[in-house]
Amino acid sequence: MPEIVSKIAEVFIYRKNNEKIEYLLLKRSEDEVYPGIWSIAGGKIKANETAFQTAYREMREETGLNAIHFYAVDTVNVFYEVSDDMFHLTPVFLAETDDTDVVLSDEHTEFKWAEYEEAYEDIHWSAWKKNLKVIEKTLKNENLFRTLKRIDIQII
Repeated sequence: MPEIVSKIAEVFIYRKNNEKIEYLLLKRSEDEVYPGIWSIAGGKIKANETAFQTAYREMREETGLNAIHFYAVDTVNVFYEVSDDMFHLTPVFLAETDDTDVVLSDEHTEFKWAEYEEAYEDIHWSAWKKNLKVIEKTLKNENLFRTLKRIDIQII
């Protein structure tokens, strides 16, 4: 029987560019799992970490960026992995940055900042598309934005 686990955290990174919202997309290296797809930052939760600490660490490791604001998003990525026969429930986080210098890890070969329509078209997994849609709607609606769970960066 498949197991249900939560071993991964993901983070959508965005910036405001002349009042437009742009999302950071990362192209996976050819020698990584899921080679060549446009993705978001994320990775495995270590034994001594919270999910939000993992998301922030992965953001730093994969992009070199710092966040000025960091949020837990009221959605989760759910997927089934055949190789381990597990359903993964992945918490989703949102980071706002004003850094301009992206420094890619070896996991990725390219990056781009994209407005919603392009980001939605380019990111690979349908769950990411669903989560991006939730995030875009939340960022553009002040009442929804206030419902985001802000995480104090000082405790990360």
